[in-house]
Amino acid sequence: MDLSINLLGVYGAGPGEAPVSVAEAVDRAADDGFTVYDFPLADLAFYEGDWRAEIERAQRRAAARGAEFRYTHVPFLFPWADPSPSNWARFERAMSQALDSAARLGVRCAALHPYTTNEPAGTYDAAPCRRAALEHLEPWLEQAARLGVRLAVENMQGDAACRPNRRYCARVEELVGLVDAINATSGANHGICWDTGHGHIAGHRQSEALRAIGPRLAMTHLHDNDAHRDLHLVPYTGTVDWDDVVAGLRSIGFQGDLNYEMNLKRVPQALRPPLIDYLRQVGRALLSAMQAP
Repeated sequence: MDLSINLLGVYGAGPGEAPVSVAEAVDRAADDGFTVYDFPLADLAFYEGDWRAEIERAQRRAAARGAEFRYTHVPFLFPWADPSPSNWARFERAMSQALDSAARLGVRCAALHPYTTNEPAGTYDAAPCRRAALEHLEPWLEQAARLGVRLAVENMQGDAACRPNRRYCARVEELVGLVDAINATSGANHGICWDTGHGHIAGHRQSEALRAIGPRLAMTHLHDNDAHRDLHLVPYTGTVDWDDVVAGLRSIGFQGDLNYEMNLKRVPQALRPPLIDYLRQVGRALLSAMQAP
């Protein structure tokens, strides 16, 4: 079990700062003692450049620094604001390229969001949402099978962030049911990515949610918030109960890595070193708690 970080969430450029490549972020992370990474594949703009060369450069830097990419996140910003055919084509093209990239990187898991819309809470019905998700995911499941990529479906934000609407897969039973249906249909072994921030907004007691997920848990997105906004704060600076998170992970015998999903880009680069040092110390404390007798 290791500590993993989302590279550009920690080392990426903030407003007005010079862009940071993934290879540059690898060097900064390795200098700070982080050697396991979540590669950033979610941004559609990534695929408008020479993304294959960017991946190759990052892989060379990681190999030179004794580091590795174990996780990633495929695109998730569905074009709801302008669902034109051209925007959907751009999204679907990026999804396909992201899965290809995940295979190139050899990651253990690629997190993805189910096909989610915000439905009116008063008339919410999970069944049509599940059918839509299975239909949307079908081509990506087929491509993942061809490439040998394991997917991890992520839990969604809850009612506190969506009122007066509700979002499919904010509830654990919906998430578990979707992943079980995917695996029953495909014969694959796809899993779940548990996002502590989303789970907190959804009002879950995280240990209970994790016990319900059990062996389906494939990866984590660890971050904190105020139970209302998806802030991606460092642990213990919001209101997530981290003792409860650790208890839940231990109760199911989770052996994967503790994978951060931070957003430090609001903090100027020059002011980040103490925050990154704190992030490392917290990670070590969480690892110790996970590995205690």
